[in-house]
Amino acid sequence: MNIRPLRAEDVAGVASLWQYWFRGKTRTPAPGLTDYVRRLYLERPWFDPEIPSLVAEDEAGQLLGVIGSTVSRFRYRDRPLRLACVMPPLVDEALAPTTIASFLLRKYLSGPQEVTISDGGHPKFERIWEALGGEIAHLQSLRWIKVFRPLTLALEAAKRPSLRRLKGLSQPLDRLLARVKRLGLAPPASPLSSEPLTPERLVSLLPVAQQSYQLTPDYDAAYLAWLWAEMGAISSQGELQTATVMEGGRALGWYVYYLQPGGISRVMHLAAAKNRLEQVLDHLFAQAQAGGSAALLGRLEPRLRRPLAERRCLYSDAGSLLMLHSRDPALSHAILSGQALLSRLEGENWYWWGIISPTVPVGEHREARA
Repeated sequence: MNIRPLRAEDVAGVASLWQYWFRGKTRTPAPGLTDYVRRLYLERPWFDPEIPSLVAEDEAGQLLGVIGSTVSRFRYRDRPLRLACVMPPLVDEALAPTTIASFLLRKYLSGPQEVTISDGGHPKFERIWEALGGEIAHLQSLRWIKVFRPLTLALEAAKRPSLRRLKGLSQPLDRLLARVKRLGLAPPASPLSSEPLTPERLVSLLPVAQQSYQLTPDYDAAYLAWLWAEMGAISSQGELQTATVMEGGRALGWYVYYLQPGGISRVMHLAAAKNRLEQVLDHLFAQAQAGGSAALLGRLEPRLRRPLAERRCLYSDAGSLLMLHSRDPALSHAILSGQALLSRLEGENWYWWGIISPTVPVGEHREARA
């Protein structure tokens, strides 16, 4: 067996593994899936040849498995570093044992990156990860959920079509429940205004984040324009929304989320200036509720624990794990203690939704809405 960097001729094989594991145990990639592999792993603006995706092949050159890699640029205080984001290894079970996954991960973790994360951890991968010296961010592996329309949410989750047909009845009942203040379903209107979070605006706001966090992204506008376009193309998750929360001409914070009217809207990124987190959170809640969300879901972070509890949010451990690995204890501590602005703009969480989407995203350029 040989482990080497992913090459262009491997892309179709990786797409076939994606198709098999994520899209119904078939082998022929869905339209657009091969191109999606190429865009994410070989053509993205921050592609790093020193920290590539890796494939395992047999002596005949047949692809046995893959571990997908994307790299983000970060800063720890004033020091630039590379944060490697890895998708759990996929192995062709018809050709090789699943133990190949541990060899792929071991090779990947030996790379030059200062930090490695995975946002797609599951129990089997967790055991391999910890055996190779990695850690689990247990708190950040929890999800928080803010419910706005409980009956609509329950019917959306129902598997029986006969129950889903009752959705029209749930809406007026949810409006009545929202008037019961002690339930905390209807967030108050925010007095703050908002402006679009353009790539250029987010880059200009990074110094604000650096005042509150030790470990922060080091974005540039070209990368964010590519990211907004790719995320915006995943229409199955709803419409990508971005906002800079303003007060008197001053930016208090910002957020990115998918608006899914009548369903669960997913928070992908949330940040605020020092002592302004609750105001930004309230603005997000008000916007998501006004947009028709049945609920809003995000990843729990240490500094969100109290504000979310005060706003009657629920918590769930049903989902993938956030896992990290670093040879520098200070970097691990920054992540585990909540001193890192580490959102779902990094890692595989956002593009996994593209992989399983009924229609594979084509990456056309579109502006996210504010």
